[in-house]
Amino acid sequence: MARDLAASRQTVEQLKVRQEQLVRDNENLASQLKASREEMARYNSSIDQIKATQIQMARESQTLNERLNASQEQLARVIANASEPSPVSEPAEMIPEDSKVSPEEPKVMHEIPLPRPRQSANVAQTQKPAPTPARPQAKKPQPPFAWPWSVR
Repeated sequence: MARDLAASRQTVEQLKVRQEQLVRDNENLASQLKASREEMARYNSSIDQIKATQIQMARESQTLNERLNASQEQLARVIANASEPSPVSEPAEMIPEDSKVSPEEPKVMHEIPLPRPRQSANVAQTQKPAPTPARPQAKKPQPPFAWPWSVR
């Protein structure tokens, strides 16, 4: 009986240790789950921001496309007007101010800021370090049938 009681106590102790381990594992899993949910919420927020940015970029692209088309049409009209021969050739001083053809000014839309022009990087102006004089080396004789990629 004493032996059974000692075995039962040992079993109970093992069960308590196992239960404590399970509690710790559950706490770890719960904290990992919470962290994963927070991370997923951040990702979803980022995805929503990206989608909103894409929509805005599509709208801006459409607006710029429309402006470009309008500018091209305007340019085509100006070129067509300029290339039409005038029926009466009068000196410029004789043409009234109202009938003079003036180039149309492009319309400025303040909805979307235009990009700033980039500074040109002239490669020729950048200073390169002076090459160090190389020691003369003897050339290896090349066979007359060498492949182009094997020639140095």
